[in-house]
Parts: sequence; C-alpha cells; structure tokens
Amino acid sequence: MDMKKDLLLRSAARLYSLGIEVESARQRLRDLVGQGVAYTSPEMRKALEDYQELDRQWKELEQEYLKLKKEIEED
Repeated sequence: MDMKKDLLLRSAARLYSLGIEVESARQRLRDLVGQGVAYTSPEMRKALEDYQELDRQWKELEQEYLKLKKEIEED
C-alpha cells in the first residue's frame, strides 16, 4: 500500500508540473493569436500540436491518478 501512496504522490506532482506546461502552451497560442499570426501558419500549427499533446498527456495521467486514488481509498 505504501508503494501505491508513493506512486499517487509522484503522479500528483507530475500532474502539477504537466499542468504548468499545458498552461504555458495555451498562453503561447493566445500570444500568437494576439500577434495576429495566421491560424494556418507553421508556427501556429506547431504551437497547437504542442498544446494538444501536452493536454492529451495531462488527461491520460489524470485518469491514471484518479484510478489509483480510488484503489487506495478502497483498500
């Protein structure tokens, strides 16, 4: 059980860190829009791809975290 709690804490820390990266990528998109960069430009597409990948990772890790948390609560 201690291993699960340790994993839960590490997952929570990674979620926090990844959340900061997601918000940074989101802000990058906002900045590009604010600068008038075309939505179809390579720079905008790259920024969107980066954001989407980080967002996907965050959502996946969140699901793993919630599953592990539920397992610990049921023990």
